[in-house]
Amino acid sequence: MDEESVLQYIREHPNLIEDYIVSPEVSSETFERWSVRRAIKFKKSRRPAPGTPSTGGGAWTEPDLSMKRRVILETSDNRTRILYEITQCCGQLIGTNSLELIVQNDEGAFSCRKTEDGELKLKKVKVNKSADYIQTIVNAGNQTIGEIHFYIPLEPAEKQIVNAICTWSAAANYFSELYTHKNEGSDSQDHQNIARQRKLSNFLLDVARSIFHDIVSMDAVIIKVMNFAQKLVDADRASLFLVDAKNKQIYARIFDVGTGDEEHVRMNNDGQKEIRFDMSKGIAGHVASTGDGLNIENAYDDERFNADVDSKTGYTTKTILCMPILIRGVVIGVVQMVNKHNGSFTRQDEDAFEVFAVYCGLALHHAKLYDKIRRSEQKYRVALEVLAYHSVCNADEVNKLKKIELNSRIVELETIDFNGMRLSELEKPLYAVYMFKTLFSDTLRFETDDLIRFVLTVRKNYRRVAYHNWAHGWSVAHAMFATLVNSPEAFTKLEVSLLDIWTSGYPDIRTFGYLALALYVSCLCHDLDHRGKNNAYMKTMSTPLAAIYSTSVMERHHFNQTVTILQQDGHNILSSLSSEEYKQTLSLIKHCILATDLALFFSNKAKLNVILDKGEFDINRMEHR
Repeated sequence: MDEESVLQYIREHPNLIEDYIVSPEVSSETFERWSVRRAIKFKKSRRPAPGTPSTGGGAWTEPDLSMKRRVILETSDNRTRILYEITQCCGQLIGTNSLELIVQNDEGAFSCRKTEDGELKLKKVKVNKSADYIQTIVNAGNQTIGEIHFYIPLEPAEKQIVNAICTWSAAANYFSELYTHKNEGSDSQDHQNIARQRKLSNFLLDVARSIFHDIVSMDAVIIKVMNFAQKLVDADRASLFLVDAKNKQIYARIFDVGTGDEEHVRMNNDGQKEIRFDMSKGIAGHVASTGDGLNIENAYDDERFNADVDSKTGYTTKTILCMPILIRGVVIGVVQMVNKHNGSFTRQDEDAFEVFAVYCGLALHHAKLYDKIRRSEQKYRVALEVLAYHSVCNADEVNKLKKIELNSRIVELETIDFNGMRLSELEKPLYAVYMFKTLFSDTLRFETDDLIRFVLTVRKNYRRVAYHNWAHGWSVAHAMFATLVNSPEAFTKLEVSLLDIWTSGYPDIRTFGYLALALYVSCLCHDLDHRGKNNAYMKTMSTPLAAIYSTSVMERHHFNQTVTILQQDGHNILSSLSSEEYKQTLSLIKHCILATDLALFFSNKAKLNVILDKGEFDINRMEHR
C-alpha cells in the first residue's frame, strides 16, 4: 500500500488511529514524545503579526541562565530593561514572538523595541487594545507600569505562566526602585535598604518554596503562614483568621488557646475546634471588613482592641500589625502580628508584608481547593463502595445457583430459534453459565464460583429498560453460543502473526487472542448499564457520559462496565490467561462492543455487502473475519 492510501483509510476510520494510540502497543514514553513533538511543531507554526517585534534568541529557555542573571543584576537600576527581560522570558517560555512590551509612565505609553546594536528604544504610541491577550504589570502601589500585548490567542495554562512571571516582576520592580531611589538618606542608609531588600527577597523565595512544596492541608499551610509572618516582622506572636463572608465572621482552626477567648471556641461541622468572632468587632474584624491594614503602636489606646483577652491570659499586648490577605481584591483572611521584639512595627514591615501577602493568598486559595478536592475524592470513594455493594451479587444468590444441576448437554439451546423469553430469572443466568462452560471448559481454566459471580453481577448491572436489558444481553449471548457450537472450525483459539495483520489491514488484533471467548463475553456484556437512550440523545443533553467519551459514548461505557466487573474480587473469569493473552482478549472485547455502535455498524455492513455481492467472502481472511 502506498502512503496516500493509508492516510485516506485513516481519515475514513478515525477510531482506528485512536484505538491504536491508546492501546498497549504505544508506550507512555512514546506517547509523551509524540505530544512534545506536536506541541513544538504547533509553536513553531505561529507567525508574528505584522509590525510586532521579535523577542530574539532563546536565552530564557536554556538550561544555564547564569548569563541572564548577570544581565538583570547589572541593569537592576533600569526599570525598562527589567520589563523587557520579563517580556522576553514570557515569549520564549510559551514559544511565540508575536508580542510587544508597552511601557507606561507619567508621559504616556511607549512601545519598547531593541535596536540592532542591542539598545532599547522607546516610541510613544497610542495603546492598542486589539491584542488577543494583554497582561498588565503593576508596581507595589498597584499602578500599571507596563503591558505585554500578545497577538496570538493564549491557552489557559500559558496565561497562568505569564501571570506568574509578571507577579514576580512586580516584586523585581519594587526592589529595583528601592535600589535606585535616593532621598535625604546617606549612602550607608542606601546600602542598608539594599541589604534589607535582598534579605526580604531571599526570605520570600524560602516562603514560596516551602508553602507550595508542602500544600497537603489547609492547617499545614496556615501554620506555615503564621510562622513566616512572625519571622518576617520579628513579632512575638502571630494569628491568622479566615473570612466567612456568608456569616460575616472571621474564624481560626489553628490558634494558641493561651491567647484566645475560650468563650468563642466551637466545634465545626468536621468536629474540629474553631475560634470565631463577628467581623464587626475587634481589630482583626475591622481589617477583614474594610480590607485596610492597621499598624497600632499602643493597643490599649485603640478602642477597637479587646483587653479582656489580656486580662484572662496575663499576656500584655503592646503593638499590633494587622494586615489583610486578598485574592482578586476580596479579603479571604487576616494576619495579626503582636508585639514586635524591638520597638513598633514600621512602614517597612507593612511594605514587606504586602509582598508576602501575595504568597499567603495564593497558598491559602490553593490549599482550600486542595481540601475541597480531597474531600470530593473521599466522597467519591464512599459512593463507589456503596455502588459496588449494591451492584455486585451476594453469596446467597451464588449458592442458590450452585445447587441447581443441569443436563450435561441441552441440545435445544444449540439452535438459533431457542426462545429465551420463556426462561425464568433464575434460569437465564444458569443457562449463561452452562453456555460458557460448554464453550471453554476444554481450553480455559476458571473457577466455577467466579463464573457464577460474574454472570450474576452482569445481570445486576443491566437496567430495567424497555429493550437494552438483561434479557436482550442474554439473547445476543445465546445467538453467539449457537453460532460458536455449530462452527467450531471457524472460531477456535486464534493465532495471527504481525505480518498477517499488516497485510490484511485488520485493526484490533496485535498478536493473538481468544476470539470465541471475546465474542461470547462481549455479547453477554455489550449493553451493560444502558440507560435506554442513544448516543445522539446523550450528546444533545450534555450528559456526564458524553463529557467523558467523545465517540461511541454508550458503547465505551458498556466496555468500561465490563472491565469494572472483571476487576471485582472473585469475578475475573480470565485470570488464568497470561498477561499478553489477557490484554489481547480485552482488546478484542472492546473491539466487539464498540462495533455495536450503529454509526460503525452501517459502514461495516456496507463493506460486508460488497464482499458478499462479489462472492468473495472467506472466513479465513482476517479482513473478512
